[in-house]
Amino acid sequence: MRKTNLAIQLTAAALLTGWLSVPAPVQGAEKVKVVSVNYPLHYFAERIGTDSFSIDYLVALDLDPAFWEPGDEALMAFQKADIVIRNGADYAKWMNVVTLPSTTKVDTSRAFSDRLIKVEGGAHSHGDGAVHSHAGTAFTTWIDFSQAAMQAEAIAKRMTRNAPSEAKQIGENLAGLKADLGELDEEMKSLGKKLKGQSFVVSHPIYQYWSRAYGIKIDSLEWEPEMKLGEKEIADLKAVISKSKPQWMIWEGEPTKENVEALAQLGLSSLVFSPAANRPEEGDWLEVMRQNIKNLEEVLLR
Repeated sequence: MRKTNLAIQLTAAALLTGWLSVPAPVQGAEKVKVVSVNYPLHYFAERIGTDSFSIDYLVALDLDPAFWEPGDEALMAFQKADIVIRNGADYAKWMNVVTLPSTTKVDTSRAFSDRLIKVEGGAHSHGDGAVHSHAGTAFTTWIDFSQAAMQAEAIAKRMTRNAPSEAKQIGENLAGLKADLGELDEEMKSLGKKLKGQSFVVSHPIYQYWSRAYGIKIDSLEWEPEMKLGEKEIADLKAVISKSKPQWMIWEGEPTKENVEALAQLGLSSLVFSPAANRPEEGDWLEVMRQNIKNLEEVLLR
């Protein structure tokens, strides 16, 4: 009993004099704040992160994240974040004209920056009336699922830097995500081989990396699923049909009934392959990608 009491007394004395250091409790530790420029990267961060991270998504759900610009409140959240997950490839150009701490930004496409695709394109508007152009660098990098895996790795590497004690769990979470991405990649490679020789029209110039990765021949228009097709649009489509003889139009979102019928009159069937750049109304990014593959599989059944 005397030895025990002596040990207690010595420990108390050591604490008072600062001789023995005791780690601070972690329960009240502030979480690492993470924000992303689009939903796919946010989804990856959620899959990879642990309870040590606070992962927020700030993009308005009815807008295209590539051309969204933050308001004052959202911009302040980006400026105060510990980790800002960027897509790279000239995505979210608003970041070039605002001040963000350079130490917080993570360019997730840096690992394949030498393979980015340069594109041409004219200005057009989406349903919100905002005018923009896809000219420059193709930026829908994540629908090449091998590139998506590299983007996920960049996120995990940065999260580990900010929370080194969580490295094991982050690594395990990354492995689970990469397994899902690898499955998508293998399924798309198999589909690409089966669809070899077929040509598709795509409604928007956002499928370049997908086309390259899986050997799928495409011709791009600059249409919106909900737009009303006029004489110019029909003429543009007829020119593509005359050149490439496609049987399918791939839309980035669900097209109107009128648009489906108009294409059917020209001998084209419609299917949806959504990049899910923004949060879907139902499910999550992975579920959308799996549905995209199912939609493509229907082509082989007809």
